[in-house]
Amino acid sequence: MQIEPRDRPPRKPSAAKLPVLIILLAAIAVAVWFVSNKEPGPEPAADIEEPAVQPFPSAVESAPDIPRMEPEPEQELSEEEPQPSLPPLETSDEYTRETLAPLSGSDDYAQWLGSDNLLQKAVAFVDGLSRGNVLRKGLPVAPPEGSFKVVREEDRIWMDESNYARYDSLTATFTSISPQALAKAFHQLRPLLEMAYEELGHPGDRVDNSIIAAIDQVLATPDVTMPLALKSESVAYKFADPALESLPAAQKQLLRMGPDNAARIKAHLREIRDALLAEAGQQG
Repeated sequence: MQIEPRDRPPRKPSAAKLPVLIILLAAIAVAVWFVSNKEPGPEPAADIEEPAVQPFPSAVESAPDIPRMEPEPEQELSEEEPQPSLPPLETSDEYTRETLAPLSGSDDYAQWLGSDNLLQKAVAFVDGLSRGNVLRKGLPVAPPEGSFKVVREEDRIWMDESNYARYDSLTATFTSISPQALAKAFHQLRPLLEMAYEELGHPGDRVDNSIIAAIDQVLATPDVTMPLALKSESVAYKFADPALESLPAAQKQLLRMGPDNAARIKAHLREIRDALLAEAGQQG
């Protein structure tokens, strides 16, 4: 998974690499940012506490590699012709926006692209999601409108199913993005993403494994169609089912979107995963 030094974009020297908690593939991060959108009001307490961060999670080490996209023979440049260059990571926002803007006409998507340090934030989010954490600092996605609602029946508490509709527009935005277009964007931005991943203290050429591990975290969310029972603790709620309460924070967030939205998100992520893992020349 090594990338030749001559293929890397220029970068400014830094005194030290940033630690993990200070800093998805930008386009893939759009997907998981929508999934993990935080809302105000009472909610499962595990949405607040996050597991301890591991230096380099085994899930990333075991995730499959994304094949490198090689140029087609007729597009290969001769040795005399200069190789196309990417901007430095520190000034890559404009280039990233130009690359990702055509992927969706959604206003929500356009708002996300208006953020700064796009690739650094995306890679940091994917890094956390690959082990089930939801890092919300700096996320440009607005929370759903309205407040979190519950239904009380005597001494029992249930999540109000009316909450699910608040995520419909986010789900629609995500599923409007072509998996093949996401895969092409990844290959175009890959050298920059590897540099951003290095700044987290990880091997840069493992960013693709982190992306797949992050997607697999979301796909591992159990399918729950029954009303979700809650229990109240102080000003927050936890899932009454210990099995659901023990899930990673990212998976519990997906459950809060409701079974229909969760099914659409997971189906689209499977298509994205397949597009990313397709052999060179099969991205379409």
